[in-house]
Amino acid sequence: MAKVLGTKKTERAGVNAFKTSLEAAGHIVQEIDGGNDYGEDCYLSFTHLGHRTGDLAAVQIKSGVKYRRAVGYAIPCREHVEDWTKSRIPVIGVVYDPEMRTCYWVNLTKHLRREVAAGKTPKSVPVSEDAALQGAGIEEMVSEVREYITETLGAARSPYKGLRGAIQKNIDERQQKRAEHFASAPLGGHPIPIFESEANFLEKHPNFIPRMITILTYTVMITTHVMLLPGLYEVAGIKYSPIMRISWLANFYGVLWFLLMIGRKDSNRGRANMLRYGAYAIHLCGAYVSFGRYLSPPPWPVPQTFEEIFLVAIPQVAKLAVILIGGHYLALEFSRRRRVAKARQSAHLPE
Repeated sequence: MAKVLGTKKTERAGVNAFKTSLEAAGHIVQEIDGGNDYGEDCYLSFTHLGHRTGDLAAVQIKSGVKYRRAVGYAIPCREHVEDWTKSRIPVIGVVYDPEMRTCYWVNLTKHLRREVAAGKTPKSVPVSEDAALQGAGIEEMVSEVREYITETLGAARSPYKGLRGAIQKNIDERQQKRAEHFASAPLGGHPIPIFESEANFLEKHPNFIPRMITILTYTVMITTHVMLLPGLYEVAGIKYSPIMRISWLANFYGVLWFLLMIGRKDSNRGRANMLRYGAYAIHLCGAYVSFGRYLSPPPWPVPQTFEEIFLVAIPQVAKLAVILIGGHYLALEFSRRRRVAKARQSAHLPE
């Protein structure tokens, strides 16, 4: 089988590192096929606020520690001096240091033109250690190369002209900042410092919010029921003696809490909702009668017929709820136990 040389892996690592860095910054990197490599490995098309600027540069990428010097790096140029000095677009040199995992750059065309104009015959182009393609270094390279293109070829036509162009530029700048914000975010996105302490507390106490909701719910329910008590006691006096009033109130609150507790425990959502809605209906009837009788002046008139029906119905509803609903759930439990016992008997499982 074919052997993959280590030098090939190093070369690809350099191209990949350069391509990843520049594309992450929003620019366009187009690789040149290896068979057509005559001193350039790819083309770099610059963008600004998501738009292509029209500025283009060729890129020569060298990978490996062999390009490292006592200070900085160097790119050999003997065979390409004429090509890179006469190029109509600037040629950028990039050295990838696999140990540092960093790319360093130099404007080959600019450096070689200056050297040739001085009568020198350069064999290599030095690359500074300060010219790293990381963070702000990428934007410095982009700015410098685009300025060089403007000096040598003239400024490219701006896509932002007139009022419409100014508005579009503002929109593009906002979108660019938004994209940079998300691109620079750590895994999971940027943290929200103002809520970090609260989030830490809730992570340590995951049941805090459910418990608080339960406590608040019961507090509201109990408070509301206590508010109804004086009015209901007065309403019950229409038909019952003082002792029977207490019995009637016990029936009212008993059936209310019975329906709510059963509804809370039932795993059948539809059935549980029916029980809760029944409890809410009884509660609303009690509030209607209580506030209409107890508050002064009464917020609404309560028909006497409704009061009498309500007073008679509550004890009956309480009895039916305990007998019918309780009996229904008891039957369901016996049925469940019978099925479990049958299944264990069939599978020969221990009790």
